[in-house]
Amino acid sequence: MELSFFTLSTALVILAAVLLSGIWISIGLAGLGLALLHFFLPPSLFRVVETIQYEVLNDFILAAIPLFIFMGSLLLKGDVATKIYQGLAPLMSRLPGGLVQTNITACAVFGACSGSSLAGAATMGTLAVEELTQRGYDRRLVYGSLAAGGTLATMIPPSILFILYGSFSGQSISTLFIAGLLPALILVLSFMAYVAFFSLRVPGSCPRSEHLPWRQTLTAMKSLFAPLALIMAVLGSIYTGFATPTESAAVGSMGALLILTLERRLTLATIHDAAVMSIRTTCMIALMMIGAHLVSTALSFMMIPQQISQMILALAWEPWQIALVVGLLFIALGCLIEGTSMFFLTFPIIYPLMMDLGFDPIWFGVMMALFIEMSLITPPVGLNLFIINQVAGEQGMSRTIRGALPFFFIMILVMCLLIAFPGIVLYLPSLL
Repeated sequence: MELSFFTLSTALVILAAVLLSGIWISIGLAGLGLALLHFFLPPSLFRVVETIQYEVLNDFILAAIPLFIFMGSLLLKGDVATKIYQGLAPLMSRLPGGLVQTNITACAVFGACSGSSLAGAATMGTLAVEELTQRGYDRRLVYGSLAAGGTLATMIPPSILFILYGSFSGQSISTLFIAGLLPALILVLSFMAYVAFFSLRVPGSCPRSEHLPWRQTLTAMKSLFAPLALIMAVLGSIYTGFATPTESAAVGSMGALLILTLERRLTLATIHDAAVMSIRTTCMIALMMIGAHLVSTALSFMMIPQQISQMILALAWEPWQIALVVGLLFIALGCLIEGTSMFFLTFPIIYPLMMDLGFDPIWFGVMMALFIEMSLITPPVGLNLFIINQVAGEQGMSRTIRGALPFFFIMILVMCLLIAFPGIVLYLPSLL
């Protein structure tokens, strides 16, 4: 055991050095995995390396990734986000917090269409920052709501993370999708409650605008019909059993093409740009999957996860204590590593450990999504913070970070809630 832990520590130090050198994370993972397999795998078994790439990527469910990315890219290029924002604004402006509430709800709806946190933050930030700051809204609240709202796409179906997690863990993608709904709703309502509280506590932070009559409000909401219909087509086809998650991704892509066609926004350039974005992102994810699987295979042969779980079991900790420590570990890692990279780096060790300790794999998948959401707004590498800061044209990061900090603490409270009551995550899947 001492040799294995010494080897693991050395491997982690080498991996940290490789990552700090600026090399691609996928190459760093693959190099570490190959080195461990070379030194610790019997020569007669080393040929297993030849089949890993094929075994990792030969999974029908992974075809959903480029299709969902293609769908989101089409909607992004087709300016659907603008219609979502304009459709929600008259309704949300009636609530305390006004248009800041629109930031959160529009990010949630667009996240359900695109599955991309970064695209949601960038798009909604472009639409809202200048408009709201000119109206006199508190800049910190505007920046924080957009940065935090953008993270919601990680948990709201169709989440690319859930597809990756399901592929790695062998869990049902549709079950993961439905398991993320209640936690995502709790996050949305919690964010909205904080915005309302801030607006009431700090007079003048959210100027009240004139309310449109209900007839005009409902007329403006007609622009939500197409994106909501697309969401219902994608998720409805899964939950009714009409389509698998991969087939529903194809339904979503065709739906996005249809929307752009009916709105006369579909061009060859739009299709080309969306296809290129899909290919690039998918190839990046595929390389990272191969690298992570090489490390996972090496650690499995070395029995590292099993030894760590035995050590933790010997401590006789309560399950909630273990889950809380894991959560704190991910919060710390989120300050240093980008979210997707963090998933691939930690999965080979953390997932087997949590399963050996008896945690539910669906619950842990939702928790992983929450951890990655948190990493998007934790300095110094929170990508949503950089995006909003760039869109806003701020010189320093302090105002953006201070604006996002309350939403980060809300996520911590939700994390504690899901640890204390895992049934919140598992209730909807239990009804399937």
